[in-house]
Amino acid sequence: MSYRKFYERTVLNSARLLSIPGCVPAVFQNRPNRFLMEAELAHGETIIAHVADPGRLEELLYTDNRVLVVPAPPGTDRKTKWSLAAAEDPTGWILVNTGYHRRIAEALLWGPHSPLGPAHELQAEVSAPSGNSRFDFLLNDKIWVEIKGCTLKSGREALFPDAPTARGLKHVKELTELALAGMGTAVVFLVFVRDTDRFRTNRQTDPEFADALCKAADAGVQTFAVQIEFNEKHLMYTGNLEVICRA
Repeated sequence: MSYRKFYERTVLNSARLLSIPGCVPAVFQNRPNRFLMEAELAHGETIIAHVADPGRLEELLYTDNRVLVVPAPPGTDRKTKWSLAAAEDPTGWILVNTGYHRRIAEALLWGPHSPLGPAHELQAEVSAPSGNSRFDFLLNDKIWVEIKGCTLKSGREALFPDAPTARGLKHVKELTELALAGMGTAVVFLVFVRDTDRFRTNRQTDPEFADALCKAADAGVQTFAVQIEFNEKHLMYTGNLEVICRA
């Protein structure tokens, strides 16, 4: 079944973007490295879970905070039997698994809430004309799209990144070059934190990325921030945020 037919059945005319079945509550204990964490299940068992997001996540992953984990699919050849899906903050559950970003973005771009308008064709993981990078999507054979996830906020502002991002910087610079060459380009930030009104680059953490995104916007790269909430089972589109580039 094509992506288009799938999303016509499951997403169009709905704010629901994706379902994550099988989430199990646990309590975070520690994070021995960027990609692993220890947590305790309700019956007292300590588990090791894979952390897909290499960001710091200090506001979400701290001792005794509640998290949601999902079991690895049967037959999966991997060392960890669990993956981190979400962590709790005072406003609710925050998705912290980058492994879901592509499917969320596909649902968004095919559906009625896409900030880039109707989709007729959507190609994933497409090499840039320069051949130096692969972008997340090529929309309608004319708009190069890169997707980023945001899990940090300060007050009513969502912030990205939560750690310096060399990869994100490279993508933004290459999108700028494409825009200056007259091609359609866009960055879409999936904002998973709640109770925010605006999106801003985190200049204090990564001033180089902040400058690059401002230059990209000036060059014609479209920049969007889309708020998405997780209710333990479903990821729901809840609106678009104002994007602020300048300090």
